[in-house]
Amino acid sequence: MRATIRKHITDAMPFLILLLLVVVFGIATRGAIFARSNLLALFNQSVATIVGALGMMFVASIGGTDITHGALAAVAGAFAAMACASLGSWAAFPVAILIGAMSGAVLGFVNARLKVPSFMASLAMLIALRAYVGLVMSSNVVFATGIILDLKNFWVKLGITALLVAIIMFVMEKSRFGHYCKAIGENERAMQYAGINTALVKFFAFVVSGAMAGIASLYLVSRVGGASTAMGSGFEMQVMMAMFIGGIPVFGGMKTKTYKLILGAPMVIILENGLVICGTSGSVTQLVRGFVLLGAVYLMSAVQKRSEAA
Repeated sequence: MRATIRKHITDAMPFLILLLLVVVFGIATRGAIFARSNLLALFNQSVATIVGALGMMFVASIGGTDITHGALAAVAGAFAAMACASLGSWAAFPVAILIGAMSGAVLGFVNARLKVPSFMASLAMLIALRAYVGLVMSSNVVFATGIILDLKNFWVKLGITALLVAIIMFVMEKSRFGHYCKAIGENERAMQYAGINTALVKFFAFVVSGAMAGIASLYLVSRVGGASTAMGSGFEMQVMMAMFIGGIPVFGGMKTKTYKLILGAPMVIILENGLVICGTSGSVTQLVRGFVLLGAVYLMSAVQKRSEAA
């Protein structure tokens, strides 16, 4: 009975935290956070985080780490904008997805085949991607055109995001691939004994993560109207906070659920937006983000240990 109650409380935690943030900042900002223009801004910021987290969730479910999303978004967004201008609007999505998937494939190969820890591999890739986008773009700005600018439309953005959420939710919750990813996070050796090619599953987890980061880059480009070398700075932090604050386990496993990151993304954006409206400085906002992420990681670890002990 106690275990069941604890499980229900754990499952409801993301909803409760989101409600608490809404109430606290609704009072602190005297309702300013509920202004129509601000709600639209919250939506525009949340969808990019959600799309990026939809891919990173697969890497998190296997117990891995991918911190390349910010730099990868800059590279994919820049090339997508250039392709859109030179080849036509149709080229934006395939170019962004292809670049993201290629980056993920490299990470997946290095981690799954060469056995390099995912954090170190993604850190090296992060540095390389930032350097590469600096070489390609120098100090120039690539302006967005065509279909990328169409993503500014609320209904277009909502429709594409809803479709992506539905697809990823099906793959994660219902498909064999999603089950294998979570099972690897639970016990990779047991999966190997069961005859599952865990290296191949991990490889494609990184590919999906990179591809979704490529799509997220188009949201970022459309929001600012172009791509620059600084684009995506700190984006990977937002994505990771969305997952972990939402309740996705740091070490992966069967408790990785899509709805948790969908709730986690608004939490992160409301936290930052509320602090800004309250007049908090950028440094204090970053400090709060760091402590919140640390607290979320600690809380998830504590919950996991209690579940295992029970």
